Amino acid sequence: MLRIFETIFWGSLAVVAYSYLLYPALLTLFAWLFKRPVRCSDDYLPSVGILVPAYNEEKVIARKISNVFSMDYPPDKISVWVGSDCSDDGTDAIVKSITDPRVRFWRSPERGGKTGIINGLVPQMDGEIVLLTDANTMHRTDCLRAMAKYFYDPKVGGVAGHIEHKLSEGSENAETVYRSFESHQKVMEGYLHSTISAFGGSYAIRRSLFKPIPKNAYSNDDVLIPMNIIRQGYRVIYDIEAVSEEDMTDKVSAEFQRRVRIGAGNFQSFLWLLDFFNPLRGWPWFCYISHKVTRWFSPFFILFCFFSCVAVAALSGSPLYKFMLSCGVIFSVSGILYHQMPIRVNRHIFYFFAMNMALLLGAVRFAGGIRSAVWKRTERS
Repeated sequence: MLRIFETIFWGSLAVVAYSYLLYPALLTLFAWLFKRPVRCSDDYLPSVGILVPAYNEEKVIARKISNVFSMDYPPDKISVWVGSDCSDDGTDAIVKSITDPRVRFWRSPERGGKTGIINGLVPQMDGEIVLLTDANTMHRTDCLRAMAKYFYDPKVGGVAGHIEHKLSEGSENAETVYRSFESHQKVMEGYLHSTISAFGGSYAIRRSLFKPIPKNAYSNDDVLIPMNIIRQGYRVIYDIEAVSEEDMTDKVSAEFQRRVRIGAGNFQSFLWLLDFFNPLRGWPWFCYISHKVTRWFSPFFILFCFFSCVAVAALSGSPLYKFMLSCGVIFSVSGILYHQMPIRVNRHIFYFFAMNMALLLGAVRFAGGIRSAVWKRTERS
């Protein structure tokens, strides 16, 4: 029995360490050794349809449309398609009041979440490229040009943009550090072949490659749509220079619920992407297993690691396991008590545990069944 617990402990610890430490290091090394160039042209400016799913976005929708048209891109090659998910505030009226013929409005016959808007509206769009974005995501002037140049390469099917979070004055959020960590990995994955997910507020695809995602896909279009493109033999590139900005909520509880929702969608994606367990897919297989699967299941491995360490320390009395258990407890407590000891490193430990707790609760939500893609939007600052 002791040997079993020891095996569980070291195996679980190895998976967590691989996901957060070893994989990023290996990825950087492999990207340097096996980088695949992409043909780009700053003069390549295809027509682009900007898809904006909206549910009760009256506070930002006019600013969003204005932001799109302020980008440095030929005006005759941009159109904005606003899909209302049965909004019951002033969103629909605001969009309908805009007389610019480049603005198109579509109201879903029933609530279907972001998934319903994407599936219903993309087939109606006429741009060669579709930029999927959120109403609260504001793009910098050169964002669209930065993305468009990659589509000059016929093997590029999607481009994911970089998103920076804006917080109210005096606020801090450890997710900005995590986003930087994620962004680096996405860039490196794109060097090898493809980034296997995008940030949902800003990513572009070839319209001809779009395939509808399951109706009950829950906050995971930014994984499923890029992976569908990779399935068809195309690359998905991450461009850290294609910058957009999003406001973040100051409410920890609201942000936590958003992470739980994303976690539930992740476990949905796991079942829909089982074909990427095939090593013959090459680099996308390696990146998907290493970056996503190990990360999604890390809460379970962390629990296995803790309880097996407790068991080994109790059964063997080993000073090594007692020391490691003590380190784990101190590490955990420093994160849990972050608000009592607001040290910078504690904030990141707190975020690490909060993110994994959200994934765990997301797994519970997924296990309970997800029949609809509808969810309540997160209020932003």
